[in-house]
Amino acid sequence: MNKFLRCFFIILCMALCLIPTVGMPFFATNETIGNESETPFPSVTTEEGGFNSSFLPELGAYYEKHFAFRPQFIDTDARIQSKLFAVSNLDTVTVGSSDWLYYSSTLDDYLGRNTLSQREINGIVHNLGLVQEYVESQGSQFLFMVAPNKNTLYPENMPYYYDVKASDEHNRDLLHKALADSEVNYLDLFSLFQSQDETLYFKQDSHWNNKGALMVYNASLDALEKRHDDYSAAEEKRVKDHYGDLAKMLYPAAQQAEYDYEYAIDASYSYVTPTKSVEDPLIITENPSASGSLYMYRDSFGNSLLPFFANAYENARFTKSKPINVALDNMNGMADTVIFEIVERNVSWFVESPPVIPSPERVLNISDSVEGTAQVSGNILEANTQYIALSAFVDSDLCADDATVCLRVTTPDGKSDDFEAFTLSDDESGDGFVVYIPAADYADRELEVDIIVLEGERTTKVYHTSVDNIIL
Repeated sequence: MNKFLRCFFIILCMALCLIPTVGMPFFATNETIGNESETPFPSVTTEEGGFNSSFLPELGAYYEKHFAFRPQFIDTDARIQSKLFAVSNLDTVTVGSSDWLYYSSTLDDYLGRNTLSQREINGIVHNLGLVQEYVESQGSQFLFMVAPNKNTLYPENMPYYYDVKASDEHNRDLLHKALADSEVNYLDLFSLFQSQDETLYFKQDSHWNNKGALMVYNASLDALEKRHDDYSAAEEKRVKDHYGDLAKMLYPAAQQAEYDYEYAIDASYSYVTPTKSVEDPLIITENPSASGSLYMYRDSFGNSLLPFFANAYENARFTKSKPINVALDNMNGMADTVIFEIVERNVSWFVESPPVIPSPERVLNISDSVEGTAQVSGNILEANTQYIALSAFVDSDLCADDATVCLRVTTPDGKSDDFEAFTLSDDESGDGFVVYIPAADYADRELEVDIIVLEGERTTKVYHTSVDNIIL
């Protein structure tokens, strides 16, 4: 009898293991889960007609995304681990108490790990300041806001094993202080949400709900002093129809709907772009009943903002492009309102990939010169071929955290121009700088480059080099 049971158990296990493969012709998984990208079936041959040496690894990747009953297997495993052991089977999702889910990429911010350096924090504010200067020079308004991570506002349901923080210093605190000492037009959404008694984020989604979005919309247009309908008279209806992005990742076979808010609003805008959903990377709207024009850089937190803002502006452009290509996106004229919205966990993007605008020209008198080293490179900017990106990484001991860096560019005919640089950070160093200069003026010729550091009244040239011809 024991032998029979052992054989039965082995056969049963083998049968269960075969189900994902044997069932593929009939029950293949053809929809992506969560934020996954589509994985097509690989080709045996290359475009040149030869054998595709990566066929087997690509076939394995295809199988992993398409085996039969994949959502059901993932869902079952996730429910066992989350309900019995209070842990997640996905690195991207953190399981909290009371059925709360959090986005794992927010853990560094929550725990105070891998905090940005003071130079990088200063660089974010400096870069935003240059953008605001450019926007205002075009006669437009600028507004910057940061969407708080969910566990920043509602930490009470985070797992107990994250109670011990690496540090009490967080990027948001450093950024708030630096922004307070700057001229950047900043809307503090952290204080706005913390002032509310009501929870305005979803339990199983990483974002704010529609009521939170409406609050942000009103606060933004109040800060910009733009007349708008605040929808205080609109009928508010609580409906249980929202399925969270985190729940879709963790429980792909079945999720529980959450309550959200609907407002009886006459949506008088229409899409100019062939828009499939508010997730599209570029959406353009028009509303003949409204006035003004808007350019909004946004992330997924802007999905629920879009209908409100589209209704408030005659013309609106909503983009997720990275880098933020202000110069290219506004070739036909700067919108009269420019808004940058970014989630807390991604504020570093503003030094890792500085927005593309023409670097402002300055007039400098060098008071000192010191020996220094740097790496300087130049290339046509892929995101906007009208510009050359000249980037440099300077020895940190030659440049204080709050110093401003300019690059003096000299052409073979002796013409020199000084450009204030954006702060640039990468995986290796936070001591980088980049300028965007017109390709039509500086391409196809060898350039002499001086790196100039401004610290208070002191202007120091620290490095001189040449950059080879940059071919258009």
